Formats: sequence, structure tokens, C-alpha cells
Amino acid sequence: MSLGVAAVVLAATFAVATVALQFVKTSMRESIAQEEFARVSALADAVDQKFISRRTLLKTFGDSVEALTLADAAPLQAFLERHASLREAFDNVAFIDMDGNLVANLSNAGQVRRINVKDRAYFRDTVASKEGVISEPYRNRLNGLAQVAITEPVLDSEGRVQFVISGSINLKERNILGDLASVRFGETGYLFITTTNGIVVDHPREERVLEAASPQTARNPEIERAIRGFEGATEGVNREGVHGLYAFRRLRQADWIMGAMYPRDEAFAHVDAIERAAWAGAFVLALLAGAIALAVVRQQLKPLTALHRHMLRAQAAPTEVTALRRYTNDEIGDLSRTFDRLIRQRQADEKFLRDITDNLPAMVSHADAQGRYTFVNARLCEKLGQSAAQLIGQPVQSMRSPGDDAALEAGLQRVAMGESVSLERRDASGPGAQERFFQTDLIPDLDHAGQYRGYYAMTFDVTERKRIEVSLAHSEAKVRIIADNIPALVSHVDASLNYTFVNAHIRALHRNDSMVGQSMPEARGAADFAVVEPYIRRALAGETVVVEKKGDPARGIGERTYKAHYIPDQDASGAVQGVFAMTFDITDEVNVRKALTEQEKRLRDVTDSIPALVGYFDTEENCLYANSRARQMADHGDRPLDGVTLRSALGESMYAQHAPYIPVVLAGKQVRFPLHAPLHGKDGHFQAHLIPDKDLDGRVLGFYLMTFNITALKQAELQRADSENRLRTITDNLPALITYIDREENVTFANATHREWFGLEPSQLLGRPLHDVVGHGVYQKRKALIDRALAGERVEFEDQTPAVGAGRVARISLVPDIGADGATNGIFSLCLDITALKAVESQLIELARLDTLTGLPNRLAFNELLPAALLRAQRTGSAMALMFLDIDAFKTINDTLGHASGDSVLVEYANRLRSSVRATDIVARLAGDEFVVVLENLPARDAAAGVAQKILAQIRAPAFRLDSQPLQVTTSIGIAFRLGGDAPVTAEELLAHADSALYAAKSAGRNRFEFSD
Repeated sequence: MSLGVAAVVLAATFAVATVALQFVKTSMRESIAQEEFARVSALADAVDQKFISRRTLLKTFGDSVEALTLADAAPLQAFLERHASLREAFDNVAFIDMDGNLVANLSNAGQVRRINVKDRAYFRDTVASKEGVISEPYRNRLNGLAQVAITEPVLDSEGRVQFVISGSINLKERNILGDLASVRFGETGYLFITTTNGIVVDHPREERVLEAASPQTARNPEIERAIRGFEGATEGVNREGVHGLYAFRRLRQADWIMGAMYPRDEAFAHVDAIERAAWAGAFVLALLAGAIALAVVRQQLKPLTALHRHMLRAQAAPTEVTALRRYTNDEIGDLSRTFDRLIRQRQADEKFLRDITDNLPAMVSHADAQGRYTFVNARLCEKLGQSAAQLIGQPVQSMRSPGDDAALEAGLQRVAMGESVSLERRDASGPGAQERFFQTDLIPDLDHAGQYRGYYAMTFDVTERKRIEVSLAHSEAKVRIIADNIPALVSHVDASLNYTFVNAHIRALHRNDSMVGQSMPEARGAADFAVVEPYIRRALAGETVVVEKKGDPARGIGERTYKAHYIPDQDASGAVQGVFAMTFDITDEVNVRKALTEQEKRLRDVTDSIPALVGYFDTEENCLYANSRARQMADHGDRPLDGVTLRSALGESMYAQHAPYIPVVLAGKQVRFPLHAPLHGKDGHFQAHLIPDKDLDGRVLGFYLMTFNITALKQAELQRADSENRLRTITDNLPALITYIDREENVTFANATHREWFGLEPSQLLGRPLHDVVGHGVYQKRKALIDRALAGERVEFEDQTPAVGAGRVARISLVPDIGADGATNGIFSLCLDITALKAVESQLIELARLDTLTGLPNRLAFNELLPAALLRAQRTGSAMALMFLDIDAFKTINDTLGHASGDSVLVEYANRLRSSVRATDIVARLAGDEFVVVLENLPARDAAAGVAQKILAQIRAPAFRLDSQPLQVTTSIGIAFRLGGDAPVTAEELLAHADSALYAAKSAGRNRFEFSD
């Protein structure tokens, strides 16, 4: 071939030499251009690899933050500082909340909450896309350095962005651009980087960084061509007018363009030298031109051929390639050195990435588009039982049974379409092994054009998180069940007044609207919110607020009364995070308080007539009621009882005698005990009765105190001690059953009252065992009390005692007979007949519901009877009527004839009214001359009118007689009539209708009746 070339050269002479020289020149220029482009491409790939490793690191770090399920940003600073190894990959790492505030900072914790980056495009893009981005280059606001940020979002359990992680890289630092700052093309050539928007990222002249690469004042067509998408080598002129060889290559990970400018004079200096030498020698070496040219070409291309083989070996086995032993001092040598330097940098980056991923609490891998492993970390190798060398290049394996393959295949199809996929699975490695949960995130790997190149896979053990989620779900369900079954409206709002919890009662009140997430003004309405807002604000300030208020008329509960408790929700540091609200319906309680006020007046009228001191005290011993005798004795008159206590009313000496028994009555037991007090200058003896006042649930609300004068009885007991005979005489005549029982429970003394009660002579009882005397049943019932008395304790109790004729209610006192040595010799048993007293107590209770003048039910009784009548009418569907009556001109009768005559008129009026209706009808006196009649099971409205006519006639004739003098009395009647099918009404509403009809009858002239509308 060489001979042929020489023959052609000889034949073609100078023309052939010219063509050959031109060919060599063109080839070398193209080769140099390709070499430059290859160097730029290799550098661009190296920068891409650095971005890939840092994005993978940041993604893995973000996933570990998500696994913590943080409620706020407080723990982030400490968590970030525990990962100081991030400094090896980034100049700084920071967490940013959704308001753009810096909430954690690796390099300088003092900047936390002082910097806001909400206006940065990379922050907005990350939040909008929920994916990490590589930012446009920017200048740091604090230090003025040119930087680029790599971001990753941190998502909460609902997939919303909670934080943004930002890893910043200084563009001139070696950890991202490596040795690029020292790369040269010839003596004055340089490497630069610009964005696809034409902003300079890197340039040997630092003042050019972040400026326009091709400004209007100095346009560069070659750079503009590269910005429009050109990749390759071309020639052009820079802004200084220097002709050069340009090479451009786009980065895949960022919208950057890497470019190189190699001055033409330097790039083609060797070619130009060859050209000049060839032209000079062409005239003298024409015969040898072809051979020399061929030899020169081969010699020049030999280093390039060696470099090409070296590159092929590096591509086949990048981890095993070694550097060339020597480099030529030309462009090929520069290219070889740069290539070997990039290979070493790539090996170091891969080792850095592997060191990090091998220590992550996750299985990390990367597969290409054909589904073959290209990267696996140590945890994945351990799980699959193979080494990295065995797995690289092999198809991706399922980490469980083939049953997982269907879900994995579906996920990979979505990833191939560019979608990130998260899969969860369960795993139990062997029989009896604890089941664990794993989460695998599949992230597509796309090139700069959006083409699918493979995917990243990261698998985390989320067993603990799953257990916590299940536990929280169970706890929340229990709390909701409790809250839904509390007879109250229960809710919680946060510090922004948004509902975070409502129970079933609130949802029902708001027509099953969940309300969670709504603000209080939105959910409750402006008017209702304005009522509760001041209390909510006080609770948010840390105060517990309790308030009574009316219900919301808009909800149909305007007539109800509620007690609301607003309790601040404070965290461990004492900061208020929201307010708990519990609201109870106390309408019935309020109504009871009103009824009690009315009852107190009636009680006073009754108790003022009892020959005893009567008082009522609450559990704190505050006096709430005293009859006239008690007020007179305490010299209190008719003044209010505010501040009067049991101690202040009785005085210290008397109170000391009551004090031991107060705990007994407050425990719910009646107690009776003697008292000593001066009486007409002598010792007086009284018997006090403490009776507990209990509600329907058996809770003690207070107690009644009734005190009787028993001075004569006590004096008789004292005189009995003079002698045994006198004692017998006295005891035999006392209205009490007195017995002495020795330690063997034999009767050794019995007074004559036994004869009256049991028909037995006292002498017949002496020496007999107690259980024979009282009977087996009574003995067993009292055995425990007897044992207590024999143990030295005074025991008092009330019990039914069988007696001749009829049973008696007895107050029994077992008093231990304690000798000088402290031993109990026996028991004195004192039984007082309190049957009459019990009857008085029952009568008191009954009198509280009767009008003492007329004997008719009073207002308290009527308030119980009328609702019951309404319920019967609604249940049976029958008609009923309520009559409201008063005596015409009754005030004139009182004023002219006196109150005694007025009382006589009221008594006669009540008798005639009662005789005018059926025995089953209800007749009651409300107050003064106001009476009511309830007629049930009426066939029609006319029946009520007929009864009214009968009442009018009965009252008119015959005339009333007062002191044998006739008195004409008439009455007016208002009638409220309702059919069985009418809409339900309350007792108050029905009484109001009847009252209105009575007013109409009065206005129409009296002595008549009127129906309500």
C-alpha cells in the first residue's frame, strides 16, 4: 500500500502532495475538534454523576425525615446536626417550612427563623411539583457567593409538602465541579458553563458569573446557537475578538450547557506547523511527499489510537481501569490526562455514594430501562444473599414470593411512564417470625429530554410506624366512643379557632355536619359565635372559663339553658394549642331551683305552726331556712339568713354538742341526740333530730334540724339515780323500754314498759337470754350492733319493734356500761317510741304539697299533677280542659270584712268548687284567690262549658254566710281546652292560655267564663 501511495504521489506530483496535505490538515482539525468535544462530554458526564449522587443522598435523607412523622419543626435542627456527614456533599443543608422560613440550618443555626426564601423559584417549584429540583444559579444574599440549590420535598402522611430540604453548593467549590477550575485547553483556552437561559454559571473570570453569556453589547453567535440546542464542536469569535474552537454539551441533570473555548492559533498550531513544513519541503521532497505524509499521519494518530483503546477499556470495566503510564506533550496527552483524571473522580464519587448508601437504614438500588441492576447497596446485597458484583447487570429480583411480582410489575409500568410509585408489603421471613412491614419507593430516572433511562428503588422497614398508626387509630376510636356517649356537647378547636374534633351530639345538632376543619364563625354562625367568642379568647389566654348561657335559637334550642366549660389545651411547655369545650344542658336544674324557691315559702307556712325549732342547713352548715320559733330563739327576726351558719346560730357551747353528729347525718343517716342548754335560769334538756335531705340518687344535699324540749324527761332520769327503788319507779313510768343486758347477753333488768309493749311482766324476763326475749329474727338483725356495744361503742339506731296491738317505731340506744377498769360490764338498752314523731315527719312532707287553709293541693302539687294529666291525654288521645278561676272582688272582701272573713270565703269557695266537679278531677289552690281545675276524658268542648256553668251556679247560690250574714260571691273562669289530636303543649303554655281566658272573662264583666283562642 505504501508503494502504491508513493507511485500515486510520484504520478500526481505536486497536485497529489497538495491534496494529501489538505486532507491531513482537515482530518487533524476535525480530530482536534472531536477530541475537544469528547473532553467536554466527559466533563459534563462527571458533573451529571455528581448531581445524581447528591440528589440520591438528599432523597434518601428526606425519606428518613418523613419516616419520623414530625408534628412540627422543633426537632429538625438537632436531627440535622446529627448528620454532619452531609457537609461532604453540600456546602450547607437547610430545612424550609411552607412559609419559606429557614427552620433548621446545618452551617449556622443562628440564621434559623431569620431568613425567608419564599421568593426563590426553586422553593416554589418544589412545593408545586412535590419533586426535587436543581435551581437556577443565584447569588447568596449573605456571602455573595454564586450558588446552586438541590431540593427535595418532605411529605406528611397525607402526601402534602411539610418541609423543603435545600442543599446548597458553591459553584467554585471543588466538591461539585471537581478539577474543572484547573482544566485548560492549550495555554489560554478555558472551560465555562452557562444555563439554557444564557446565564453564566462558571467562567475563569469570576466577574462573568451570573451575567449574560451573550449580552446585547457583545453578542456571541456560537453561544446563542448552543442555547438554542446545538451540541458539538464549531468555530467562532469571542467578545475579545479571539478566533477559537468551541465545543458544547448539555448536562442531563440540570439545564446547563458546558462549553470550552480553545483559541484557534493554539488548537491548530501543530497542524499549521505541519502545513508550513509540508509546503516548504514540497518542492524538494516531491518524490517522498506521499510517503512522508503517510508516515507523519500514522505517527500523529498513534497516541490517539492508544487513547481510544484506553477509553474502550474504561467503558467496559470502569472500576478496574488504571492510568496510562506516560502522556505525550501535545493535545492527545492533555486529553489523556483529563480523561484519566475524570475516571479517578468518577471512581471516588461512586465510592462516596456507596459509603453513604451502605450506611442508610434502607435497601437502595438502581436499574436501567431493561430492568438490570446498575447499582445496589450493602443492605440489599445482604437481603438477596448475593454480592454487588453478582447482582450488577442481572435482572431485578423480587425480595419475596412470586406473589409480589404482580404488584411490582404494575408499579414498574407506572414508573416507566415517569410516575413515582410507593408500594407497601408484609413479610415474615420464616415460621413463627414476627411479621414486618416494608415500604418501597420507585423513582423514575429521566434524562434532560424526559426519556426513561431506568429507576431508583429504596425500601424501608416501616413496621414501627405501622404499629404506631394502628395504636393511634385504636386510641382515637376509644376517645370518640367515650366522647359520643357523654351527655354533653364536646368539641376541640385549635389556636386558629378551627374545629379539630366534635362528638356525635354536636354533629346531630348541626345536622350531621362533621365541622372538622371549619372555623367556629363558619360552623356556628356569626351571631352564636359572637356570644361565645369572649370566653374562647379567655381560654386561649390560659384561663379555665365556666359560664351559663341560653341555647342558640337558630338551632331550635333557644329555650334551653346550658353550662359551658372552656378548658385551655396546653402542651408540655405550657403553650396553649387550642380549647376543649364541654357544654351541659342544665335546663331541668334551673327549673328545679325555681320550684325550690316556691316550695320554701310553703314550707315556712307549715313549719311555723310546729311546736319545735326547725331549720335547714346545706352540707357546708349554712342556714338556708329557719321557722319562726327558731328565728325568735336566735333573736334573728325576719332578717335574711345570709352568712348565718349552724355554729353562729347555736353558739359555741350548743354547737359543740351538735358537732359529733353532723358527720353522721351528712353520711345519709338520721340521728337523734340530747342537748343541754339554760332554760328560764335552770338547766334545760332538749332532744335534737338531724334528718338528711337526699336527692333521687341518694346524694345528701343538706339536713333538717328539729329540736324538742325534753327537760322534764331528763330531770326524771336524773332523779332515778337516787335509789334503786326510785329508779324502778321512774323507769317503769318512762315512755321508754329500758333493759340491761350483761356480757353473756342475758337480761338482768327490764322496766314496766315491757308489760305495756309486749304484755310480759318484767320479772319474767330476768335471767333469760336476749335472743329468747326478742326472738331469733330480731336478734340476728341486731347482733352486729350488740357486739359493737359490748366492745365499748355507743350504738343508736331506729327499728320497727313488734308490740301488743300494733308495731312501734323505736329509737334504740345501746349504751355500754364501762367499769372503772375500762371493761364493758354490760349494755343499757333504751328504746324510745318515736312512732308519733315519725307520723309528724310524714305529715310535714305531706303538708308541703297541701294548702293548709283549704286542704286542696297547692301549687307544688299542681305542678306535678298537670304535666301527668297532659301525658295521659296525649297517650289516650282524649280531650281535656284546664280552668283558671278567681273570686270576683275578693280584695274588697278582705279590705272591708277582714282577713279572717276572707279566709272563711276561701274555705267555703274551695268546698263548693270541689263539690261541682267529679272526684277524679283535680282541684288546686295556686295562691290567694286563684284556683285551678283539671278536667280529663271530656267528650267535647261543650262538656267543659257545662262544668263551668255548674261552678258559676254553685258559687252564686246559695249566698255565703259570714257571722250569720249573707254575702253574695261570684267567680270568673278562663278555660284552655285541647283535643286529643292537637299539637302537644307544655303545662306552662296551657296555664298561660287559661290565664289569658280568665283575663278575657274579667274584662267582659265577671261572673262568667271564656275559652282561650
